Amino acid sequence: MNSFKTIVLAVFIGATVIGVLVFSGIINIGGRAADVSVEGSVTLWGTFSSRDMSPLVQDYNIRNQKIPITYVEKSPATFTDDLVEALARGTAPDVVILPDNLINRFEDKVTHISFATLPARTFADTFVSGASIFLAKDGAIGVPWAADPLVLYYNKNLLEGAGVVKVPANWKEFSDTVPAMTQKREDMTLISSGAALGTFTNIAHAKDIIALLFLQTGNLFISNGVPVVPHFGTSSVTANTANVGPEALNFFTAFSNPVNDVYSWNAGQPLDRDAFVRSSLAYYFGTASELPLISSSNPNLRFDVALPPQSSATTPSTTGRIYGLVIPKTAPNQLLSYTAATAFANTASSTALVEKAGTTLALMPVRRDVLANIPTADPYLALMYRATLLQRTWFDPNPVKSNEVFASLVREITSGIATVEQALSKAATQITALSRTAL
Repeated sequence: MNSFKTIVLAVFIGATVIGVLVFSGIINIGGRAADVSVEGSVTLWGTFSSRDMSPLVQDYNIRNQKIPITYVEKSPATFTDDLVEALARGTAPDVVILPDNLINRFEDKVTHISFATLPARTFADTFVSGASIFLAKDGAIGVPWAADPLVLYYNKNLLEGAGVVKVPANWKEFSDTVPAMTQKREDMTLISSGAALGTFTNIAHAKDIIALLFLQTGNLFISNGVPVVPHFGTSSVTANTANVGPEALNFFTAFSNPVNDVYSWNAGQPLDRDAFVRSSLAYYFGTASELPLISSSNPNLRFDVALPPQSSATTPSTTGRIYGLVIPKTAPNQLLSYTAATAFANTASSTALVEKAGTTLALMPVRRDVLANIPTADPYLALMYRATLLQRTWFDPNPVKSNEVFASLVREITSGIATVEQALSKAATQITALSRTAL
């Protein structure tokens, strides 16, 4: 019995050491000279198209012939249900690309990588600050893989035509420039718009824009917990809630109020991205991954990219999605899954994320060593890299249901059904109810 315990302990220690060495790069999984004892094929699930992922997977497989990956594209509409069903049946994949807004749903169903295997100091030194959303009390929920920061796209023709010399650096400058780029008829029908704010369903990233207005003041917006903790409304534990919440929502909804100078958007407008591509919208809040789509949709569109306007805070910030590589608890070979995940997120693979798939899958690397090498030949990547470093995350308890909550919040304020304070308190109660058991 003592010999058996000794063997088990030795195997455990060996696996832990390999994990640390693989992650730190001392054992360079993915390097040409790599040679480790872990072998086997790995299935990777994600919602990105197979066409976009193919260059990354091929690049990885060339460098990791002992641990090849097979990528399986899943529909975003059914991804959650497909994964839940696979977990229940014991047929889950080896590794899953999980967005941060699904952590609440799957945190208790994936293997947490202990701090003995992936030390907190190593995690912080390796990945951008926003990736810390994948940290739990007992370790990492997954290996951070990629980011999709929220940025500001702007139409250069419309700005120059309105005499706007440079893109606004803060929200006041932003508001000041909107009226000059908004054209409307006598009956207030909008012909062209400076900014798309103030509604919800026709703004592609309305929830993230609202979150950004909170986050830039130091407010956490929504933080982790069971149930989750909203930092607005009467139930908030954030000291500055009394001012932040109403100010953020009053600012956001002002752009859809016809009596305001900044009026430039309403519920009758098309999707904001479509309006931007057609050159009838000056500012569009979109993500880095939308760059190829915007570029290809209108080759004649003269646009550029900047950080979103900032608040009075000294440190600039943005928000967006962070994607991690998580290992289902039912994965048959945990060490194999972990080794593949770290290899798919190492320096070489993260560099390939930009070089191999940058034209179709414009996701940003989250490794600090990769972001330190800013590409100089691309006019957009330097800005996208900076946005990734400045990205801050928040804890979405359920992306579908929270959309409904915030759509109702905006609608109640703009229609006068409730005051801002009343609408925020109602939303806070609804968000709190979105715990794991309710999903």
